[in-house]
Amino acid sequence: MTALDLTTEEKIAIIDSHIRNILHNKFNAELTIIEQNALETPYENAITNATAQIVQAELQITALQAQRTALEV
Repeated sequence: MTALDLTTEEKIAIIDSHIRNILHNKFNAELTIIEQNALETPYENAITNATAQIVQAELQITALQAQRTALEV
């Protein structure tokens, strides 16, 4: 390892940061669904897109958690 390589702890911190950002985006998508459902006439495309974002976020989080686990071994 050279002086410029990231430590395992630094890599884990970066992964955690990415997970946190994805969780923010997922929560925003959940709020979009709540907002749309509060309307008299919800915009179905917004709900569909938000639902897709939630699914994608869950897939990304799963992948990042697997990477984090691999680093901890």
